[in-house]
Amino acid sequence: MTSGVTRSRWWTVLLLAVLGVGLSAGVAWQVSTTLGTPFASLLVDPYGAFSSVYLPSWSEGRMPLRHPDLLVACEGIPLDGDVAKSGLPGTQLRACVQEAERQGRAHVSLTFLRRGGEHLTLNQPLRRFGAEEGLFLFGVYALVGGFLLWSGLLVLLLAGRRDGALAYGVLCISSHVFLLTLFDYHTRATFMPLFLVSRLGTAVGSVWLGYAFPERPVRLRRFWLTALWLLAAAAVLAAAWLLAAPHLGLDTARVRHWVDVASQGSLLVCGVAILVRLRGSTGRARAELLAAAWGLAALPVVLAVIVFSGRGFYLVVPCFIALLPLSIGYGLIRHNVLAVTAVLTRRLLAIPLVLAGLLAASFAWLATRRLLDVSTVSQALPLLVASATFLALVLLGRPLVVRLFFPATLQFRPTVEQLSDELSAPREPGALRDTLERVVRRWLPTAQVRLLDLGEWEQVSHLPGDASRTLQSGEHLWTQEGPWHRRLLVPMRSSGELRGVLLLAPKHQAALYTHADLELLHTIASLGGVALHNAQVLRELDVLRQAQVGAAHEEKRLALAVLSAEISHEIAYPLNFFRHLLRQGGQAQPLDPEDVDIGREEIERLERMLGSLRRLSLPPPRVEPVAVLPRARRALDLIRDQVQAKRIVVTVDIPESLELLAEPDAMVQLFANLLRNAVQAAGDGGQMGVRAWEEGREQLLEVWDSGPGIPEAAKETLFDPWVTTRKEGLGLGLSVTQRIVRRFGWNIAVHREPGRTCFRIRARRLADPRSLESA
Repeated sequence: MTSGVTRSRWWTVLLLAVLGVGLSAGVAWQVSTTLGTPFASLLVDPYGAFSSVYLPSWSEGRMPLRHPDLLVACEGIPLDGDVAKSGLPGTQLRACVQEAERQGRAHVSLTFLRRGGEHLTLNQPLRRFGAEEGLFLFGVYALVGGFLLWSGLLVLLLAGRRDGALAYGVLCISSHVFLLTLFDYHTRATFMPLFLVSRLGTAVGSVWLGYAFPERPVRLRRFWLTALWLLAAAAVLAAAWLLAAPHLGLDTARVRHWVDVASQGSLLVCGVAILVRLRGSTGRARAELLAAAWGLAALPVVLAVIVFSGRGFYLVVPCFIALLPLSIGYGLIRHNVLAVTAVLTRRLLAIPLVLAGLLAASFAWLATRRLLDVSTVSQALPLLVASATFLALVLLGRPLVVRLFFPATLQFRPTVEQLSDELSAPREPGALRDTLERVVRRWLPTAQVRLLDLGEWEQVSHLPGDASRTLQSGEHLWTQEGPWHRRLLVPMRSSGELRGVLLLAPKHQAALYTHADLELLHTIASLGGVALHNAQVLRELDVLRQAQVGAAHEEKRLALAVLSAEISHEIAYPLNFFRHLLRQGGQAQPLDPEDVDIGREEIERLERMLGSLRRLSLPPPRVEPVAVLPRARRALDLIRDQVQAKRIVVTVDIPESLELLAEPDAMVQLFANLLRNAVQAAGDGGQMGVRAWEEGREQLLEVWDSGPGIPEAAKETLFDPWVTTRKEGLGLGLSVTQRIVRRFGWNIAVHREPGRTCFRIRARRLADPRSLESA
């Protein structure tokens, strides 16, 4: 629950806690030595004054004494006024009772001096301090005192309003020591100095609390401070006097009277001050006072009951005293009355719940002993009844505490189920934002809930310096504002990445956020983060799907463009040949029969190409042994005009018997593309050629030219579509050539030799068995 606590405050509270536990252990040990010793069925304080602390079982009717009636004689023997010699009157009474028990007497005669000056002698039965006295005069008081100590130290540790926290801390610590040493004060008086100091500290703490709770008043502040300092100084002097005066033979009655008046008056001052301030307050200040006033106003009620109560009141005094921390705790939870920067956990409320169970069990134990004769029933029966009462109260009280202070625990499952259903429908970020904000507002009483995008949360004011790191790690954080104005930021993460941030204003009336609130908010934020991530993924998928559709259209368009370009590229060769024939016919020149046969064969090749286009697919290669030399010459005939126009010298060095497994038309197309590129590269008066030779099991075909060569930058992409080194080129010839080569299972490469550029094809020889198998 701690948040923003300094190291020095930690050490201070830890030291006080250690001292409190040590004192409790010491007093408990001292009380254990008192149990079993005799007493006169009544208690007096160390100064001999009759004490109102008693149990109903000690006498049948109401005692005819009132505090501070003074004990003056025991067994007819006046008490010695020499404290240095005989000890305090309370010590002398204890010695007298022990002597009477040793003599075997069942009663002891006690003489008191009443307020009117008359003497009253009582014949009191002797009793021994037993379990009932130990439980109700020490155990219950010590239990409530421990609760007060825990409450005070917790407020000192966490509270931001330091004046109110210090006042409450002084009151709780003093009350803890007062309740812890009350029984010892009336028996052995070992811790008498601590009791006197704590009693006066309780008075100072009560007045200080009336002044500083929940914050210091604006009017009459100087008067309050002056009165408080004077009261503190008077308390110190009174404590010193009460401790020293008996040993100096001085009377302490008057000072003790004024200490009683101051103690009771301080409670009245505290209660009246709270009520007066409540009447004149408005808004938040009034809400804070109302939240805690029911416990603070109970203090004057306790005083009235002390004065006017009948028998058995001290059995329920601890219950009234426990109202003080309970009321402060309620105001702290509902309105954060002391400006705490912390988160409420269920473990904290387990302590008051266990306290209530123990108090109820104690009274159940006592009632069982009184209603049943313990001499005829088992001694364990009251313990069984007390244990059953404790368990029943704790088990029944736990759901009530959860319902009152941790409603998020009850809302966890239905909220998550509802959110899961609602998040399954909307996909747009705006719809997701509205759904998340609406679900949080449904169970969390806060004025504002906002879902911030990644670019928005950084604009929130008063962020701590490590806000980005904290949110990225999945932890929530608070803005650096006052306890009643600070806002909560909860990260929304998915797949380890921050998707957004939930920004929440303070709860209604500045109530404390609970650990259950944070757990549910983190769960909602996680579901929201996943939903935002899914929405983003869906948007990206939509964009990707649209891009894929567009890419498919573009790919088809490019494929058609490549196809049309290749067709136009391949048709250009026969068209140029037919143009040559038509030009000869137009000039009345006789046509060479061989040229006519070539033209016929080109027409048949074009028809086969058109047949493939009608099927919109390239059939698998139908290879057969093809003579290489005729195909090379046919390709040269197709570019005859260009060769003659540039006066290029052509060399053909291919054996007439050379055959390879290929397609006749594709081989013509292959040579035509390479020889056309050679004509363009060789230039006017250049040289080019085609040759073939064997190298091991491979047959090499090479088309070369005497051109300047290919730039280095173009070699890696030379065979890609649309890549060309000429401005007027389409960049398809070599791409088509490579595709034909690969269909046949061959490979092609380009290299530079001295004075020439060579395109070399490596093919398997026809005699190679692997060639026959692949065919």
